[in-house]
Amino acid sequence: MNVGLITLGCSKNQVDSELILGLLKKYNMKIVNNPEDSDMIVVNTCGFIESAKIEAIDTILEMAEYKMYGNCKYLIVTGCLAKRYKKEILESMPEVDLCIGVDEYDRIDEILSNFLNQEFLNRKLDFKERVVSTKFPLSYIRISDGCDNKCSYCAIPMIRGNFKSRPMEEILQEVEIQAKQGISEFCIISQDTSKYGKDIYGELKLAELLNRMSKIDGVKWIRVLYMYLFETTDELIQEMINNEKVCNYFDIPIQHVSNKILKSMHRFDTKEIIYDRVNKIRKMDENAILRTTVITGFPGETQEDFEELINAIKDLKFDRLGAFSFSKEEGTKAAKLNNQIEEDIKNERLKLVFETQRNISFEQNKKRIGEIYEVVVEDVSEDEKYFVCRSQYEAPDVDGKIYLEINEENANKVIIGDFCKVKISDCNEYDLFAKLV
Repeated sequence: MNVGLITLGCSKNQVDSELILGLLKKYNMKIVNNPEDSDMIVVNTCGFIESAKIEAIDTILEMAEYKMYGNCKYLIVTGCLAKRYKKEILESMPEVDLCIGVDEYDRIDEILSNFLNQEFLNRKLDFKERVVSTKFPLSYIRISDGCDNKCSYCAIPMIRGNFKSRPMEEILQEVEIQAKQGISEFCIISQDTSKYGKDIYGELKLAELLNRMSKIDGVKWIRVLYMYLFETTDELIQEMINNEKVCNYFDIPIQHVSNKILKSMHRFDTKEIIYDRVNKIRKMDENAILRTTVITGFPGETQEDFEELINAIKDLKFDRLGAFSFSKEEGTKAAKLNNQIEEDIKNERLKLVFETQRNISFEQNKKRIGEIYEVVVEDVSEDEKYFVCRSQYEAPDVDGKIYLEINEENANKVIIGDFCKVKISDCNEYDLFAKLV
């Protein structure tokens, strides 16, 4: 049987998909990329915010066309949306044969064997048997799942449950297996990366994990994504800055800076912690890249609160910034708060955040002109004029790119999936342009 799998949402979801593909291979299924060639299509959904739900429903309906008019026999929905709305999906979408939520992954083998009328293999999802689907030589390493912070706007704890770290030895074994396969860039992910180890070791262990990972043969870059500043200790900052294999890249979503809004969000960071940690990182390494995300239009956000956020963005000069308008998610505390902000005001504020950041990003990029970086070559641009690259200072999927113009001199020297050195020659607000060194 040919199986095609579509992943929606975040990199944590992508790891789930890779685990599921690893299990399906045990059923002697062949993984294919084209839905037209699939006997079974799996849609791994996100259900985090309203726009993600809409995308998931649209994708399910699109894949249902291949079942109605093509060769596909089975349509399976997995993931976060399947957890939150399993009953509604099965009732409203008769094309869907099976719904498996993230809370059922521990018995997914039993569910699939019963559905497919095949022998029950009694196999768990195994990180050592993942089918890595990211662009070579990149892999995402999920070190924990769930979250205990219970931010008032967030549905993650309802979907993924409480925070749970993976044992360190298991993670290191997974990295070692992948490094032997030639993978050299590892992005560390979870809902709360900086809390790693607190639940099973009684103390924060991310710094130790990074140190031990860096000693594995074949590991070149280690990138840490999604850290809370109140858990970003001096020890962790020192490890990230001083360890040559750890990218000097700090992904620290602050969401806001008004202490009133942060308290209503049930965030543990404060304006004072945010300024202190950001300034400390910059003082320790002026070349470190800082990325954050913010939310506009949270219930009760006054114009003064919003101006405080804008001023902080100007003060702290994050190299990268993502922003979202508040999404009223059912079941969350924030959805029930008074003083909900009108959509047009949310969007106006969101637009102003992006306009403010655009200028900052351009100024930060201009500082990098003339610098030489080692980059990984990811792809060729659609117009085939550039090699698309990233340095340690660009995270996959979310940041701008480094574009290396293709010419007669470098066309046969530069290899996709390999590393090379480039010198930055120009930039725009989000991307950099380079020449081969």
